Amino acid sequence: MTSAARPPAAVGPVPYRLAADTIAHDEIEAAKAVLDSGRFTMGPRVRQFEEEFAAWVGAREAVMVNSGSSANLLMAEALTRGTRGPARLAPGDEVLVPALAWPTTVWPIVQHGLVPVFVDIEPNTLGLSLESARATIGPRTRAMFLIHPLGRALDMMAIEGFCRTFNLELLEDSCESLGSFWSGRHVGTFGLAGSFSFYFSHHLSTIEGGMVVTEAPELADDLRSFRAHGWVRDRSDRVSWAHDFPDIDSRFLFATTGYNVRPMELQGAIGSVQLRRLDTMLEARARLARDVAGWLAQSAPWLELVGGDTISSDPTLPRRTRSHSWMTLPLRLAEDAPVARDTLMNHLELQGVETRPVIAGNLARHPAARHIPHRVAASLKESDAVLDRALMIGCHPVLAPGARATLERAIASLAEL
Repeated sequence: MTSAARPPAAVGPVPYRLAADTIAHDEIEAAKAVLDSGRFTMGPRVRQFEEEFAAWVGAREAVMVNSGSSANLLMAEALTRGTRGPARLAPGDEVLVPALAWPTTVWPIVQHGLVPVFVDIEPNTLGLSLESARATIGPRTRAMFLIHPLGRALDMMAIEGFCRTFNLELLEDSCESLGSFWSGRHVGTFGLAGSFSFYFSHHLSTIEGGMVVTEAPELADDLRSFRAHGWVRDRSDRVSWAHDFPDIDSRFLFATTGYNVRPMELQGAIGSVQLRRLDTMLEARARLARDVAGWLAQSAPWLELVGGDTISSDPTLPRRTRSHSWMTLPLRLAEDAPVARDTLMNHLELQGVETRPVIAGNLARHPAARHIPHRVAASLKESDAVLDRALMIGCHPVLAPGARATLERAIASLAEL
């Protein structure tokens, strides 16, 4: 007796994920070549990627590490410790940070004995508000740790002018904004140093990985020491260190304190391949942002794509004209929206679209802030509004078949709410 055939399983929509895999055939072949080579720890492939990345963003020096978070850690270290001169900041000095932040921009400040000062953001850019900063700055405020949020290049002319006026050191967290330029100059190249992340969901992925860029060779040397125990081995001035300390074997000579946050050859090899694809992937992100803005205008005019004012009708414009690189798509509900944010997020999730809060919202409201010394601006209303009325969805350069249709249907369904 034959059994009746089972009916086919119901097939739902292809999910629209928060992040998409961009590792393709050439990256896999580059990784295999590293494994076949027998050279796994930081070496020539990392150095090659550093040189290529520095050229791509227009920086003099680039130092790769194992994550964007580690890049921020080393930049904070550079403020408080130098091998060839006095420290720029001392314990207890304050650093301006936007309240809309990822924790690993702020925690390195605390870990180096500095005091974060949370200031509000501008609603149209989601970036640090100079008006809020000016009202909050104090006698011990010595630096600004700026974040270019979710692909948006901030007004660096205004920010540089502010830092000059108040004699502030400037660090740039550009981990979310690779491929974004202000007046033809890449973000991350304006301050003392700038950080980048190559995490799975970011513009360029080495699975995990990060980079610091700087125009100061002496700072780059310190960063190379910081990432590897304080070693002089990878410094450009290692010969002079060996000369100054002839009684110590130069192969194991340590100039400063440090960590082990080195990248692997695997990451460098993948990064070089991804960098060659980066312009194409950035154009794909820009096209998707343009399409989503159009779908929202038609079906949910009460839901704003934050940053929509930067969208061009031509996503293939020259690289240096791009002021937004769209890591994700941040969405903000109007005050008179027909639904609450959580209801909207639940609706999109049921439609197959993954959602998240926008970064951490107001980080000063998180319980972790209770455990750190900090100051807070008199008002963080715009950061609170992001925490309460905004969400984000993915912006993918590579889409699984059917995922775009899932997103388009989900946005069209908002008209029914």
